Parts: sequence; C-alpha cells; structure tokens
Amino acid sequence: MRIGVDAHVLTGKFQGSRTYLLNLYRAVTARESGHEFVFYGHWNGDKPFGAKVSYRNFPSASRWKRLLYDSRAIAKEDRIELYHSTYIAPVGLACRSLVTIHDVLFETVPEYFSKPFVWRSRFLVRRSARTADQVQTISRFSSELITSRYEVASNRVRLVAPGTDLRKFHGEGRTESRSIIRTAYAVSDYILTVGRLEPRKNHLGLIEAYAEIKRKNKNLVPLVIIGQPDFGYRSILRRIGQLGLESDVKILSNVPDDMLPHFYRAARIFVYPSFAEGFGIPVLESMACGVPTVASGDSAIPEVVGDGGLLVDPKDPLDIAKAIERILDSPELAEKLSDRARNIARVWTWERAASQYLDSIKALA
Repeated sequence: MRIGVDAHVLTGKFQGSRTYLLNLYRAVTARESGHEFVFYGHWNGDKPFGAKVSYRNFPSASRWKRLLYDSRAIAKEDRIELYHSTYIAPVGLACRSLVTIHDVLFETVPEYFSKPFVWRSRFLVRRSARTADQVQTISRFSSELITSRYEVASNRVRLVAPGTDLRKFHGEGRTESRSIIRTAYAVSDYILTVGRLEPRKNHLGLIEAYAEIKRKNKNLVPLVIIGQPDFGYRSILRRIGQLGLESDVKILSNVPDDMLPHFYRAARIFVYPSFAEGFGIPVLESMACGVPTVASGDSAIPEVVGDGGLLVDPKDPLDIAKAIERILDSPELAEKLSDRARNIARVWTWERAASQYLDSIKALA
C-alpha cells in the first residue's frame, strides 16, 4: 500500500508519542515490506527515515487546518491508500484510516489534565476510535479501555507495543557512564526518575518517600529528577523547599538525548511512581540498562515490569520508601533485580514492534 503518516509530532516537544513514532518507523522502514511511505510534517532538512521514503510539509502549522483540511487534501493528491495518525484522525479522508491511541487516561484520570484537553480529547479521540478502520495501541491495559469505553470491536484494535533500542540502552560501560555524569553534572550514586514535571507522574509522592528515608538516613544518596516543567511543576519546587531538600534533590530539564543512557547506567535505583501510564517507556529504558527499578503497580506499568522490579502503591509514599530502602539495604536484591530487568527488556524491541505493525496492517490491505 501507499501509506501516509502524520509525523508532525517529530518536530514537537520530547514525549512518549514522539519516541514511539520515530523508533517504530525507523524499524518499519528498515525492512523491505513492499509498502511506500510518505511522511507529512514540518521538515527543516531533517530526514529521520532516510531516502527510501518521501517527505512532505503540511501547508499550515495550524493543528485545526491540518485535521480539517490539509491532511485530506494532500492525502488525496498523493494517492494515499492508508493514512496513519496519532490520537486524532483527520476529517473526511478519502482513504482508509489507521489511528494510534496510546492511552485514554483523560477518561479514567481526568484530574491530571486540563479541562479543555479532557473535553477536546473525549470528543475527538472517541470519534477517531469509532471511525478509523483500525486502532493500534501500546498495551493490553489501553486496548481493554478503548474497546470498553468507546464500544469498539476488539478485532479492530491491534497491539503494537513499544520497544527499546538495546544498542543505546544497555548495562555495558557503567563505570564510564558514572564518570561522565559526575564530571558533567556533579552528581553520583543517585536515585533517578525520568518524566515530565506534572501531577500525574507523582513527583510529589516520590519526594515525600525520599524525605521519609532521609529522616532515618542522613547520608542518603541524592535524588535526580529529569524532566521538562509542565503544568503544576511549581508545587514540586515548593515541596522540595518546605522539606529542606534543596541540596538533596537535583532537577534537570534539558538533558541531551545522548546523555540519558549514561544517567540510567550511573543510577543506583530508578523509581517511576506514576499514577497512570499507557505504557511507561522510561521504565523499560532503565530496565534495559540493568538498573534496579521501583515502579507503580497501577495501569499498564506491571505489563512492562513483570518480576523485573518492585511494584508499589503510587498513592502511598511509605510503600515507595520501603521499596527503595529494600534495594539500598540489599546488594543481593539489587543484583537480582538488575539481572531480571535486563532479561525482560530484551523482549521489548522495536523490531518486534515493526513486526506487530506490519502484521496488523495486513488486515487493511
């Protein structure tokens, strides 16, 4: 088929949907699938999928023009047979439609999103799920919610789970990574978390857990938070100040992508206490690097972690604190979790995601 892909997200802010689309299509286009691909976006010379595919700019930077007019017109002009969008499908396509919906957390935990976003998403994502020829999603958790909430037939919802680049995220060179991070950021032997600074990621719960351990252990290793500030981030800064942890908690908002694997490898423990996730790519990346991991036991995260980490109640800072202490106090447990994590992460590859994607669109050919 001739497949058009709405790839505007690749020039937007760093987030899970961007990581997903970029790596999925890198793996898909590396294969001889017989399909032709046209990637629509806002390209400024960057061609992430090489010369075997075509690139075209949307006529407008407006989201609404892209969804209401531009996509329909250029897909028709380019004789597209299948159009792939993320979350929201364009209106009036003259071809088949595939939409990837990572999650519908705005339905289940709307308190973690702005009201306009919730209202808009409930209408537009629901419409997209019901009208698209196929919905792809990234976890069983999301798949079950999409089929039940939106009354979509289960055979129209296909699982294309994310992966991780094991050439990039791995446990080799840990000593070198520690040296790099210590030199560049003046921090070592730390507890790490990665994720946008917003309420859903539960940084406040992690900070409360850290403070609880600190009360008993004055020599506790630092806490490093990597993430871009988002709505509600000031409450995180306020709580750090109220607890007197300014010298113990380091927030880094502009970490280059190539430094992230070093941060994982140099970490003592990785903690991901998010209240809700459609998948949780940072958890997978940390596990691939062999970092002992503490993660939320809610939503899709247990699907990723399995027995490769300690699962906790994200609403209970004491539970988070106890899990962190267990790892800090037991090198044997830390080593066991590290080995399990690497073994589990080997299953989640972008090559497997590409196979799932290509198998799924056979039904639309």
